[in-house]
Amino acid sequence: MLYPTGRPRVMGFQSKDETVLRKYLLGDMSADNQDEFELWLMSDNEAYDLLEAAEDDLIDDAVSGRLQGRELDQFNNHFLLAPERRRKLQFGRSFRRLLVAKKPVAIQAPTVWDRMLDALRYRPAFGYALCALIIVSVIGIGWSILKVASLEQQLNATAAQLKNLGQERDGLKGQLDETQSANATLETQLRELEAAVGTSQSSTTPPTLLALNLIPGLTRSSNDLPKITITSNNKLAQFSLSLLDDNYTAYRAALIDAGGQEIWSRDKLPATTTREGKAVVVTIPTEVFSTANYSFNLMGVPDSGTPESVASFYFRAVRQ
Repeated sequence: MLYPTGRPRVMGFQSKDETVLRKYLLGDMSADNQDEFELWLMSDNEAYDLLEAAEDDLIDDAVSGRLQGRELDQFNNHFLLAPERRRKLQFGRSFRRLLVAKKPVAIQAPTVWDRMLDALRYRPAFGYALCALIIVSVIGIGWSILKVASLEQQLNATAAQLKNLGQERDGLKGQLDETQSANATLETQLRELEAAVGTSQSSTTPPTLLALNLIPGLTRSSNDLPKITITSNNKLAQFSLSLLDDNYTAYRAALIDAGGQEIWSRDKLPATTTREGKAVVVTIPTEVFSTANYSFNLMGVPDSGTPESVASFYFRAVRQ
């Protein structure tokens, strides 16, 4: 259907309708409506400008944490399939962290020299006397200028050394924090393993550890979800959550049931190197699972401390 100007009409809305642009970017259009929309993109001179503006708005909503539920899933699993959009998202996150870290410059109070200049401006006699005193004194203190310059050089060299020491200290502190976080994670997993071994000592068959690699991109409604089969002999399940980009020093993983409720979580998780690449590895007692669909919500924790959504991982658990 065409407007009087000859431009196509999309889904009964104006071509500049933000809702239509958002649906297209999130992959929420039927095939017929998508064909009609793409025809409009090819025929309207302003189409791609409007589409790029809608992309920027979506990325801003994601960085600000305004995307939730189904829109967040569509954003992670459809919108971010394009590498250029992932680069835009990364730039937006970096820019937001820069704004959060930037501190306002404090306004300095008037100095003694400012007050002195005001006094000279309104009391000329005092100014003449002061000038005479400076002329008489400058000869006597001239020799001290070189000494002061030498002291300033020494002070600058000392300040530079202190700055380098501070940077080294910060680097060592960061490494110590990462090591402590990794140790805490290993201790937690060790306690879980010890608890599982303790509860299974009376069993004639040794317990086994289940392992499953998960990748982002699948939706909850997909027919080929990864599956993990749990028997009475399985006390722990280990999941490797693959990372497309490792941009954070720590991560938070939350296990979500089919009803959307968080039933397990773990903070300060480091990224590890596996055979498939970078991943976040979590170990969970199998007693939390029943036969149902589940998902992991993985969030990165930047220096600002506000978690940012990274990806969602869907799978199915079958208990025998």
